[in-house]
Amino acid sequence: MVKNKLKEDSRKYAIYSRKSKFTGKGESVDNQIEICKSKLKLNFEDIDLDNDVIVYEDEGFSGANTKRPSFQRLLQDIRDKKIKSVFFYRLDRISRNVSDFCNIKDEFEKYDVSFFSASENFESVTPGGRAMIMMTSIFSQLERDTIAERIRDNMLELAKTGRWLGGTTPTGYKSEAMEKTSVDGKKNKLFKLSPISDEINMIKLIFDKFIEYKSQTGLETYLIQNNIKTRNNIYFSRWGLKNILTNPVYAVADSDMYQYYKNLGVDVYSDESDFNGVNGIMAYNKTEQKSNKAKKERDISDWIISVGKHKGIISGKDFILVQETLNKNADKRYRKPIKNNALLSGLLRCSHCGSYMRPKLKTTTWTDGSLRFDYMCELKEKSHKEKCDCNNINGNEADKLVMDTVKELVNPASKFYKAIEKIAKTSISTTDKTNNEIKSLENKMKKNESAINSLLDKIKYVDVSLLEDITNEIKKLRNDNEKLEKNVFKLQNKEPNMINDQESAQMVLNIMGTYFTTFDTLDLPTKRSLLKLLISSVESDGVDLTLNLLGVRNVRDKDIIPLSDNSK
Repeated sequence: MVKNKLKEDSRKYAIYSRKSKFTGKGESVDNQIEICKSKLKLNFEDIDLDNDVIVYEDEGFSGANTKRPSFQRLLQDIRDKKIKSVFFYRLDRISRNVSDFCNIKDEFEKYDVSFFSASENFESVTPGGRAMIMMTSIFSQLERDTIAERIRDNMLELAKTGRWLGGTTPTGYKSEAMEKTSVDGKKNKLFKLSPISDEINMIKLIFDKFIEYKSQTGLETYLIQNNIKTRNNIYFSRWGLKNILTNPVYAVADSDMYQYYKNLGVDVYSDESDFNGVNGIMAYNKTEQKSNKAKKERDISDWIISVGKHKGIISGKDFILVQETLNKNADKRYRKPIKNNALLSGLLRCSHCGSYMRPKLKTTTWTDGSLRFDYMCELKEKSHKEKCDCNNINGNEADKLVMDTVKELVNPASKFYKAIEKIAKTSISTTDKTNNEIKSLENKMKKNESAINSLLDKIKYVDVSLLEDITNEIKKLRNDNEKLEKNVFKLQNKEPNMINDQESAQMVLNIMGTYFTTFDTLDLPTKRSLLKLLISSVESDGVDLTLNLLGVRNVRDKDIIPLSDNSK
């Protein structure tokens, strides 16, 4: 028992509780808090639980890292010298990662904050307690690493099959079910990649033309000119093409590919004899699976290469040639373009095809030394005028015309200003309702994520034959979260072209009054941001500029500004 006599310390005590998944029983956050309160009373007899203690709760958050809202708030309060001691139910409520825990421990010591585990009977105020804490944390990390190793072992077992594990299929293939019977007679539904003939021919063309042009830009232009589009009916981007060109799923599993990955130090699971020159290649463990975030590709040394059930379409020799060409292109020195002051960059679109119009510098300058430039349709440039032939427009003049118009809009006498002012005086607001909807969706996403973590924990115990069911359930939950995330995004960006509540209208008025009066003195990024506050987009047909203003109910202005004969 540690009796504390430092009552003169005005800082408060903290209780931190965390649970990955709500169950309503066992180590719930409420139970953790009650146990910690009992421990507090035992150690500090004169404590007032209502006034001397701050409770921090994180429910639905993993202990794998410290990115938890209440825990971050606790750390900030410690830095602000509001907390003198932290109580938690068990050490793994704080962190399951030794590195994270060491950083947290150092932070606590830096601000003279002690901590106590309510269920494990050790603390940070005695040498023995500190040693026990570090030992327990190390064993927690060991268990976590063991689980990760078992998951990787299961992935290696899956790699034996060369099957498709789910997700968006690569262009050229679809997912086809196949049955497998285990030793106990149970039938499992597995999947392999099956070719889509039209798309396969397109993939072959992409590789052939890249080898011919030796350039992603040249390849992109060729595809646009020949109206070759993605399965979503949009033109290929250079980055989309790179994803195709670097995907080993298209390569034939032959001796060249076996040696290529061996030389790179990649874990090749199949034997060299399995590289039969017919089947394609499957690459596992390519990306880090981070929920609700874009996937991050792992280093190639972490990949697991196996021979797939599908047929390859690009010879190992050609695939390797493509990789070498891409690497050479990446190594070439990139000449950074001369910086320009194009105000409408990212706002101006071609009204003929909908593509952005990008600034294109001229070789001459104005008498004051400023750069001359035109705005050119991006599709026109990429297709060499075959898909769009919109006239270029004088960029310096276009920027000036737009700014002159905006200065008129922010004038208190303008129709636009008065419409916003009217909304700002009303009492109707949709903000609270939208925020409640977002919170509800985020809670559902959190519960799904907790369920995914629970399923991942089960992987270490189950037989390989059951992995299919677990991966399908994880896939379903992740798909649900993707849909929920899209709905959240829509709500967060609800009616982006509408200013329809009091709070937004008042904010716009304040910004117009504060910043637009000194607009000419601001830096370029700030100017662009302010323009986007009032203008949803700007279009040009090579003759006129059309300003699509952010809408106000009953006021959907579209200002058309004629350009002079300097447009080209």
